Amino acid sequence: MTDATDFASIPRVARPKPAPIALPAPVPFAAPVFIGDCVTPLAGETVLSLLWKRLEQSS
Repeated sequence: MTDATDFASIPRVARPKPAPIALPAPVPFAAPVFIGDCVTPLAGETVLSLLWKRLEQSS
């Protein structure tokens, strides 16, 4: 096993605090946003509907 006293002799260097970032004011949505409203690579289809269609084709 190694002796932990070797690591205690390493000097510590504190990082400077980062400058605060000015964020824009939050803007509330006029209407609720649903997950289905987002653009998906499945062209509006869900994974479940695609699997269902594939199962229908195979039978």
